[in-house]
Amino acid sequence: MNDRLLRYDKKSVYVFIDCETLNLCLNSCHNLPWQIAMIKCQNGKSGPDSEISDSKDFLIKWDTKLKISDDAARITRFSQDKLDKLGKKPEEVFTTIREWLDESDYIVGHNVLGFDLYLIKELYKHFGLCYKHLVPKILDTNALARGIKTNFKYDKSSSLMEYQYCMNNRRVRGVRTNLKAMGEEFGIEHDYDKLHDALVDLELNIKVWDKIKYQIDL
Repeated sequence: MNDRLLRYDKKSVYVFIDCETLNLCLNSCHNLPWQIAMIKCQNGKSGPDSEISDSKDFLIKWDTKLKISDDAARITRFSQDKLDKLGKKPEEVFTTIREWLDESDYIVGHNVLGFDLYLIKELYKHFGLCYKHLVPKILDTNALARGIKTNFKYDKSSSLMEYQYCMNNRRVRGVRTNLKAMGEEFGIEHDYDKLHDALVDLELNIKVWDKIKYQIDL
């Protein structure tokens, strides 16, 4: 037994993160996150043995003329009234987001390399900070799932980040690795009708990670 594998890791702090945005653009000139949710746990595990220590669900009000697209509003059940009532300014939430990400051992998300990381980068840039120290800590469950489902094994002679970026750009017809598809394939019980709420997505993401980590040696 290799007790150095992440599946046996009981000490590291994992932060799961997900952003809901105004649209799908990856540049802050045209897109901003209106919801950022995070779940912190010590062993990255779901179920009765989970050690979830805290969670955050931030609604963010930006000083911008950008408007949410009709499709994004429909898919995410966006409520302007709720945002007006509960939303906070970016500077009110960034300190916590930064502390959680900077102090974590691993940052986990589904398609975080292909999407959320760009929003995180722009958020750090907004406050005059660099995000690059976060990248080596990222575990993208979408990229890892693609590696598993296409039988493209991780070769430890290369970096894990290199492998994940390779898998992130790997497309195979008929292979579906979105969060809902992975949850259903693993037989995970979840309220799938409420997906595209960032916190609900993360609750499923943790359960999917708990399956994936037993299928790939990390």
